[in-house]
Amino acid sequence: MEIRFLGHASFLISSNNKNIYIDPYIIPKNPLKADVILITHEHYDHCATENINKIKKTDATIIAPQACKGKLSGNLKIINVGETVKLDWISIKAVHAYNLNKSFHPKNKGVGFVVTINNKKIYHAGDTDFIPEMKELVREAITVALLPIGGTYTMDLDEAVNAAIEIKPSYVIPMHYNSLPELKANAMEFKEKVEKNSAIKVIVLKEGESTNI
Repeated sequence: MEIRFLGHASFLISSNNKNIYIDPYIIPKNPLKADVILITHEHYDHCATENINKIKKTDATIIAPQACKGKLSGNLKIINVGETVKLDWISIKAVHAYNLNKSFHPKNKGVGFVVTINNKKIYHAGDTDFIPEMKELVREAITVALLPIGGTYTMDLDEAVNAAIEIKPSYVIPMHYNSLPELKANAMEFKEKVEKNSAIKVIVLKEGESTNI
């Protein structure tokens, strides 16, 4: 399985000759066509309609919360927190993603995703703070957690460190930092703090870089 960080909160996961995009606000110049597109919430930097139309195959499955419905077309499946969409080669579960002391992301409007492919689980947190429901994710045995660290609209670096330690994935890839002026964070500091306090390996990817899990 290849996980490519496209920038901001955008990822491309390739496995089984299938391509899964998550929040494709940033896409390559000549993008691979998507079999599945996951959207965490309706904000422009996550539900980027123009990019979605560029990357989707005719029969691509798009999975998003209710707030995105008016922006999307095609084979759209609306998902709510706690629900799971299963295709023959992938399973997608929606989990909580929201702010605690901010108004940007109300509870039950956006989601995070736990994506299962070939018995490996990728958790994309979406735009969220370090919320109590993350404690439940330890039961999922997450392989890779994709966590925001930039603050302002999401948890900041230190909160993300605590979230990673709580979730206990095998790997963490930081996201949602340094892509907007107000999202300042040092990914190497995040890596140092997580690895000093846990057995988790942090993989810092630059925009366009990938790793194989």
